[in-house]
Amino acid sequence: MIKTTMVTAAAATVLLAAAGCGAGTRDADPAVPLPAPSSTTQQVAAENFGHLWPLSVDHGTIECRPGTQAVFVTADGTEYALNGKAEQAGIRSVDDIRAQGSGAGDVSTGALLTQAMKLC
Repeated sequence: MIKTTMVTAAAATVLLAAAGCGAGTRDADPAVPLPAPSSTTQQVAAENFGHLWPLSVDHGTIECRPGTQAVFVTADGTEYALNGKAEQAGIRSVDDIRAQGSGAGDVSTGALLTQAMKLC
């Protein structure tokens, strides 16, 4: 009887621990895999990055241009600099379309920039 009680208690502990594993995580659909890049460009969308998507537009193209300029291009062709090298080349700042975080600060473009730099 003691062994049965100990096993039952251990099983209950494991179930409670497993149930709590997701506690406090953001409820969001898992990110959809990125499409394959073509040379130095890649189509990207909010669904590819999940809660890490940093922009107020929901899709576009990332590019790596000569001199490691990381650029985001919207569906209408507007270009935004993801890094300082692109800004130095005269491309407008991505800050114009950055999403606002819950604390009124801008959402980090780090995940998008990292993906763009993989194209370089």
